[in-house]
Amino acid sequence: MRDVAIIGTGMTKFGELWDKSLHEIFVEAALKAIDDSGVERIDSMYIGNLSGGLFVGQEHLASLIPDYLGVCPIPATRVESACSSGALALKQAFLEVASGFSDIVLAGGVEKMTDVPTDVATYGLAAAADREY
Repeated sequence: MRDVAIIGTGMTKFGELWDKSLHEIFVEAALKAIDDSGVERIDSMYIGNLSGGLFVGQEHLASLIPDYLGVCPIPATRVESACSSGALALKQAFLEVASGFSDIVLAGGVEKMTDVPTDVATYGLAAAADREY
């Protein structure tokens, strides 16, 4: 395995971001990370998201966000692992670089849970548990 380093970071404000879409939030943080890193290209990206489909009606983030970010065509993958979706995105990016498959991989997570009523957000979180247990 190769050595791996985090060479740039970016983050948006936390809270009720009513005026921003799911992809706008991810792109804002991604642009900050790209600027912080100084890189000129990205080989691939991982997008962590628990439930964009339920919370804001947006699925298939991996095919949309690279386009909004202006980095198409690159491979992109949406990963979902309940509350650790963003962490799983980082793990997958680490493994891709460590394996030598890619050199520069962007990873992050995004969610808009406050755009829905409490009962819908609670349902989305509860759905992460084993329904048959």
